[in-house]
Amino acid sequence: MANRIGVLREARGLSLEALAIEAGTTNQQISLLESGKRRLTVDWLLRRSKALACHPWELVAEDLPEPLAPAEIRLLERFRGLTSTQKNGLLAFLNTDTEAVARPARRKQP
Repeated sequence: MANRIGVLREARGLSLEALAIEAGTTNQQISLLESGKRRLTVDWLLRRSKALACHPWELVAEDLPEPLAPAEIRLLERFRGLTSTQKNGLLAFLNTDTEAVARPARRKQP
């Protein structure tokens, strides 16, 4: 069965070793799964999807994700380096009405 483990791993900027650590296995096992040399069972789907933060069926779906642009990868890397408080603050900001933030408030004339 063809799978998208490698595509999703690369799109998230993870090495074989990093994904293996997240999934509690070895990079050799990840490599065998990516290449189709090891059978992808439901257990493997569940473990890999958790490590890749995706739905298990995304690992075997036919549509491939669009690769991240270099700027998107840098944003993701910097976001991962933030503290929890900084992440929450940034996410709160991104969820605000950006037009209101960009538009200066009008002053009432006396």
